Amino acid sequence: MTPTEFALVAVSTLFIGAADAFGGNASRRASPFTVAAWSQAIGVPVVLIGAVLIGGELIAKDLAFGMAAGCGSALGVIFLYRGFRVSSVGIVAPIASSIAAVIPIALGFARAERPSLLVAVGVGLAVISIFLVSYVTSEGGFSLAGIAHGLASGVGFGVMVVSYAATSEASGIWSAVSGRATAAMLAAAAVYAFKAVPSIPREVRVSTMLAGLLAAVGMIAFVTVSQTADLIVLGVTLGLFPTTTVVFAALFLKDRLAPWQWVGIATAATAVTLISIG
Repeated sequence: MTPTEFALVAVSTLFIGAADAFGGNASRRASPFTVAAWSQAIGVPVVLIGAVLIGGELIAKDLAFGMAAGCGSALGVIFLYRGFRVSSVGIVAPIASSIAAVIPIALGFARAERPSLLVAVGVGLAVISIFLVSYVTSEGGFSLAGIAHGLASGVGFGVMVVSYAATSEASGIWSAVSGRATAAMLAAAAVYAFKAVPSIPREVRVSTMLAGLLAAVGMIAFVTVSQTADLIVLGVTLGLFPTTTVVFAALFLKDRLAPWQWVGIATAATAVTLISIG
């Protein structure tokens, strides 16, 4: 991993993780579908401004891949939040995070990407950390519906990564514009499909806005690095988003972390170190 790629990975992980913390906090007091729709919409002009400043060609193929990524992103969020309603966080979240990371990692190996030994060990530790950090105990046992929603959510996010990785550097981040716009429209459709209240309560408007703005900045960095980095690295990056989310929530939103989550955070830090120097 080059220094530039590492910096972009760090920015995307930090900003998107923080955005998820704000979005999750807002979803506790408002409809998660409404929060997702508004945060996605808020991010559209931010990504558009970034695309204009960065430059690049409007390439039809890359815009189409961006739309596919947007569909994956929206479906990932919708199934994740829906899974929290029909099942439990402790079942849905770790499955979604793990599947989302494994898809690009597996595809990277299938494409003959061969990381060094240090990177390979780091990837293995990262996958373990994803499960540890994402797992949250809750009432209820085995849930087939929770497993199904977790799998669907993970596949959606995995599609997002693979789609953005298929875009070219020549297009800049215009694919992120088509992706964010598509995700916003699908999330808005979900609001009406699930009969959620379309307005955001006053007390969570700031959190929702921060979720949208931070996610947009993080997505600019993620799409940029996805055009040059290996799929294996991208998979690990996506899987580590929950780590920064729980750390941010613990530091600024006063959430309590379980002992195994602290172990997961330490494992993730070790994984990132090995990947960066490998």
